[in-house]
Order: sequence, then structure tokens, then C-alpha cells
Amino acid sequence: MTSLSFLSRFFNDISSLLKHSDDYNVLIEIGQTPNIRIFKAHSVILRARCSYFKSALSDDWCKKDEKCNIIFKKPNILPNIFEVLLNYVYTGTLILSNLTTSEIIHLLETTDELAFEELFSHVQQYLIAHFSDYIKQNLNTVIDIAFKHETFTILQTYCVDLITKDPRPFFSSTNFLSTNESILIAILSRDDIRIEEITIWNYIIQWGLHNSSAPIEMLIKDDDKTEYESLDDDDDEFTSIDFTSLKTTLSPLLSLIRFSDISSEDYDTKVKPFQSILPSNLSSALLWRYHFEDNTIKLNLTSRKPPYNINSTLINHKQAALIANWIDSNEGNLNVNGKIQFGKIRFNLLYRGSKHQFSFKRFHKKCDNQGPSLVLIKSKINNNVDGCKEEIIGGYNPTGWKSANQYIVRDDSFIFNLGDLLSESKYILSRIQPNLKNHAIYDGENFGPSFGKGDMEFSCIARPREGFCRWRCYDKPIRHTGARFWVEEIEVFKVIQ
Repeated sequence: MTSLSFLSRFFNDISSLLKHSDDYNVLIEIGQTPNIRIFKAHSVILRARCSYFKSALSDDWCKKDEKCNIIFKKPNILPNIFEVLLNYVYTGTLILSNLTTSEIIHLLETTDELAFEELFSHVQQYLIAHFSDYIKQNLNTVIDIAFKHETFTILQTYCVDLITKDPRPFFSSTNFLSTNESILIAILSRDDIRIEEITIWNYIIQWGLHNSSAPIEMLIKDDDKTEYESLDDDDDEFTSIDFTSLKTTLSPLLSLIRFSDISSEDYDTKVKPFQSILPSNLSSALLWRYHFEDNTIKLNLTSRKPPYNINSTLINHKQAALIANWIDSNEGNLNVNGKIQFGKIRFNLLYRGSKHQFSFKRFHKKCDNQGPSLVLIKSKINNNVDGCKEEIIGGYNPTGWKSANQYIVRDDSFIFNLGDLLSESKYILSRIQPNLKNHAIYDGENFGPSFGKGDMEFSCIARPREGFCRWRCYDKPIRHTGARFWVEEIEVFKVIQ
């Protein structure tokens, strides 16, 4: 008999004590009328398995009945949730499949209250994996619960991630004004909130006005225009604000605002009226920066990550925004302040030749069945006869790769040349010709990312870093020569819309 068999027998024997024992010495009353249940257990097992019960069942705390049974009451726990935990105590098995979303959340809070530390991560991960839709639909409620418990760090991070990716529903919700300060600190500390900084400022002022003694309501419209409505009908919209109270309320948040990302126009109309609530050193720096246009003045935090941030060694966020606009004309546009607007498109790295190996097999292993993808290639001619500099070329596959060994029919694919980025050459965008859309993309298992009938092709499995671009199916040639070129680097990104 192996040691594993002995261990299994041991757990079976211990677990049998939960239902078949004649020496229970703890009676645990769980729940409230009319949903009350009494569980029988053994103090020695409870104390050995749970640090909470180690203290709660000590002689200093516990009460006993006339039969010397320890009497313990927990009215704030649901009986079926405690049954799951008690079963875990005796068997080492946590069964969650029969619980609803609200019961999982209650279980999570109970594990914190009863200090089942080994379960914190597991239950949070289970909740996220199986009830992500519920979390998204009830984000304000879930994030409030998460931040009431210091141990719920996984759930906290997940909720903040959801907000940074699509912040407007959270900030514009009716529950925003009652948001806990710790939640706002966690959100504002992030570098990747996809919303304009002046909009963040407006919402934070709104929150501060609501949570201080200032008798002002602040209305933020969908177009980011801000209105102030004095509750005492004062003609001066700011005279009724208690700036001292507002400064105290917002003090922990003000240092997290990225004033560098706010235009001078927005500063004059939306920040300057509240300048008295800012720390004196920051207020002076802002005044000098915006009125004397001195961008050398260093403010408290660096800019947040730009729109269309991309994990690429070949292009930056500006080129990513340009490509996003080619994919969807509503993306990557400039707003009135000359800044790129935040959009919904994301670029997730799937494959990088220098990291994952230059081969068609590795390309397909990493990129097949991932949906729409963007290909970026740093290319150069094998010889320097024509003096051609390195170029960044690429293509967009709206369907994705599947190793289907056939052409993909699309009318929205494109290839491009971003030129020599060092000298900022003009780009070339080439879309598939409508009458040749049947040959938009070739998806072959023994090919690299190939577009058209050679418009951009990688077809030599023995030399996967060699390709060529010969104008046939797309509306413009993307290279001035059809000669073969060498791939210095290739990156493929999953395009998420």
C-alpha cells in the first residue's frame, strides 16, 4: 500500500466524523429566523483547521450548555454557505458548483470573516472565471464589496481593470457619487484609464462636491461640457462652494490627477476656478505652465499611457492610432485639442519572431484561431545595391489565420508601408481592390502572413524570413521594388474591437 493510499484513508476517516460521530462538543447556530440551522462539530478539528475558531472556541470566549457543549452563534452567515465551509474543514474539498453568484460572493466574505486564508485566492478566481458577466453588469456593487475587504486583491484588480478599459459607465453611473475613496484612489493611480483627463477632473470635482459640505450640484453631459447649478440660487456659480471643505475631501485624490494631460483652454475654464483647493506648490506650477506655456515645468505625475498603447518594438502609439483609424474610421481621430481620442480597439501581442522563433509553424501555432490580426514587419533588401533603408510594412487580416490552405475573401483587408520611421517618411495605405476580394488573403499552413497574389507574400518554408511585395490585387504597391527582402523582425497582434 502506497503513502498516497494511507493519506486517502486518513481523509476518509476524518470526513466521516462530520456525519457519524458520538462525541460532538460544539453546537454552531447559523443564520436568522426563519432560516436557522444548528451544526454539530468537534472543537479540536475546528481549531486545528481554522485560526478564527482557534480563538473563538478558546475558554476565554466560548459559552457552554449544561452538557458542556460549546455554544456558538453566527447569525450573519447563510446556513448553506457555512455547510460548504464545514465540509471543507472536514474533507479538504471545497464544492462551489451548486452555488449562485450571490452565494459565491457571500462565501468569499465569509472566508474573510472566518480567516480561511488559503481560500481567498481560489474563491476570487472562481468568481471571476465563472461569473464575469455578472461582475460587469453589477460592477459598482462588486467593486464596493471588493474594497471593503483588504484580502480581496484579485477581485479589486479585476474590477479596476474593467473600469480602466471602459470608464464612462462607472463614472456616469448613479452610484458614482457614493463611491468609496479607496476605490477612486486605485482607479486614478492607474496609468491606462481610457478617458480624457479633464473628464476625470470633472467627475472628481463632482464627487468632492457631493461628499463635502459644498451646496453645489455639478452636471456632466455626454459631450464633456460641465454645468454648475447653485442650490441657493446665487448668481455667482462658485461663491457658494465651501472650498476649505472641498479641499479636505479631495486632498487624497488631487495628487493623482495628471494635469499635464489637460489643455490650457480646459485649465482656464474648468481647473482654474478650483485652484484654491490645490496644494500651493502645484497651483503655482500650473499657473506658470499654462499662462506662460512653459512645458519644462514638471508636474506631479507623468502622462497616462496614450490611446492605442501597443507592446511593439516596431511602432509607437501614434502609428497604432493611425492603423486603428484604417481599421475603423471612428477610431484614432484627433479631438479639438489636437490629442488622439481614446477608442475601443486593443492590440494584444500574439507572436514576435525574435522571441518565438522565425518559422511558419510557430507563426501559425501562436496566431491561428485568434480572430482579426495585425501584422507588422521590419524589412530591408538582402543587399544594399539600391540603398533602400529599413521599412515597416504590414497588413490587416479581418478574419484571422486558420491554416485553411485557401484564400480568404474580404473587402476590408489592407496592407501598408509606414516608411522609414527615423525620417518619418509618408505612409502608403493599400486596400484590396473590390473586384479582386476573392484573393484578399492567403491562409496556408506552409505560408507566412500573405496578402493578395504576392502583394505581400512569405512562401518559402525553408527561408521564413524572406518575402516579397509584387503589386497585383491591392490598389497600390507598398514597396518601390518587387525584389525579395529580409525580415529583421515580425510582430502579429490580435485586434480586439
